[in-house]
Amino acid sequence: MGNLKGNDDVLNYYRLKQTDSYVQRVKLIDILDEPTTKVYFYPEQDKVLFKEDEVKKFTLDSYGESIPYIDGELTIFNNYYWDFWGHYLTAEGTSLYGHLKRYAYGDKDWCFPNLDLIAAKMDKSRKTVLTYLDILERYGFAFKFGVLNETRKNVEESPVFKIRKQVPLLTKKLIYGDPEIVIPEDAPPHIQKALKREQKGLPLLLRKEHEKFVEKHLKSNAAEKLEKEIDFEKVYSAWLQFGEILKQNKSKEKFIPNAQAKLVVEMNEHEKILLKFILEQAGNSFSKPSYETWFKDIRLKIDEKTYTIFTPNAFSRDWLKEKYSNFIQNCITQIEDQIDTLTFEIYGLDQ
Repeated sequence: MGNLKGNDDVLNYYRLKQTDSYVQRVKLIDILDEPTTKVYFYPEQDKVLFKEDEVKKFTLDSYGESIPYIDGELTIFNNYYWDFWGHYLTAEGTSLYGHLKRYAYGDKDWCFPNLDLIAAKMDKSRKTVLTYLDILERYGFAFKFGVLNETRKNVEESPVFKIRKQVPLLTKKLIYGDPEIVIPEDAPPHIQKALKREQKGLPLLLRKEHEKFVEKHLKSNAAEKLEKEIDFEKVYSAWLQFGEILKQNKSKEKFIPNAQAKLVVEMNEHEKILLKFILEQAGNSFSKPSYETWFKDIRLKIDEKTYTIFTPNAFSRDWLKEKYSNFIQNCITQIEDQIDTLTFEIYGLDQ
């Protein structure tokens, strides 16, 4: 066998890596039967390339304590999977993992199934299947690699999935919950729902059943076998070091560092304190990529009751104004008695 897909082509596998820039796209839409355009901003991403050997070496089964074979406890999948992981993967995610795992037979821990076929089997749309693939990645059951066929001039092929073969034990935080979890407002709805479940942990009824399972089947050193938590985002991020970044062609608007420095110097203590509060609230409310893209480099000026947020470019100005103006205004009103106007400008304009 040549590559993971069973032929002799040279394949490069990749993961997408978030960058700190966004690209503007225009989409034609109809409003009241009148054609018009709407501007969207999409995050630019780099491809991190991996050779065949690196993909083969990567295994999800290295993380967490796996359930051993227990006589009478195996129903296609270990009953532990259905009884406890089903709460986090949901019925759709549980089913999707089954569809993926059936292709990873024997010693194989990878597959390249037809997602449209799986969607038809599940009576779901392809888009819905992709959202549950996110859930499987979050909990370390599947890991998706895009594929570029180097032999055929890097044409894009269907993805390859690395599949966890053994069922892991839930971590303590998944069992008992983690009320300190912050749910980013800009996270996709299915991830927000997953985080809400993680905040609460297993329902009490399932938690008691889990404790019975641990006591009966794991017995000695049961507590030591349960890890506190596993952050698969960190696992995946750490593993990216083994790949080679393929940079995309980008056209970025340049920052204006001199104008930025001028604003910093001119900001008084009150403006600096208020800006610090806004940034702290944004850091706690939104994902790290969103914070660093839209908030990290903003500045603030106050003229009587008019508050002006300065941004490094037109993209960020328009995006902040459209998506985050209410959030910023709510932050300001937590400290200020009154705010008449909130405006957004670009560094250096009318300075």
